[in-house]
Amino acid sequence: MKKALLPFVLLLFTLSTYSQTSTSVQLNSIELDETNETVRVSIKTTESFIIGANRYVLHIGSRHFLRNIHPEGRLDEIVFLLTPEQYKSLKADSRIILVYGLYHENTLQDNEGKQVNGFTGKHWVLGKFTPKELKNQND
Repeated sequence: MKKALLPFVLLLFTLSTYSQTSTSVQLNSIELDETNETVRVSIKTTESFIIGANRYVLHIGSRHFLRNIHPEGRLDEIVFLLTPEQYKSLKADSRIILVYGLYHENTLQDNEGKQVNGFTGKHWVLGKFTPKELKNQND
């Protein structure tokens, strides 16, 4: 019985992965944390981010970021954690893309013309990066 259910469960999981619509995922905010040591890039969804199986990767221009958390365990928000140095190295007008999965082909894209076939895997285009002066929330 368990063996018969396994393909069905895998199919449901796969379908739920690809069911998020392109408009359900949006860039929420970019803020400096209280300690001035981490830039928090918040992305929210009206649906639910998937936990397990694969990982979310944030691409901003030619850079990609893996370190993230789900605040308070909520599945409607994912926050990527960048160092202030990483944030300062980002170029204005770079595309912001969230990808479900760390695909080698995606990490090679330089956002300057070598993006011939777009991104591999399920992904969401979240707009263009506009740098701003980050200040501590307590200031």
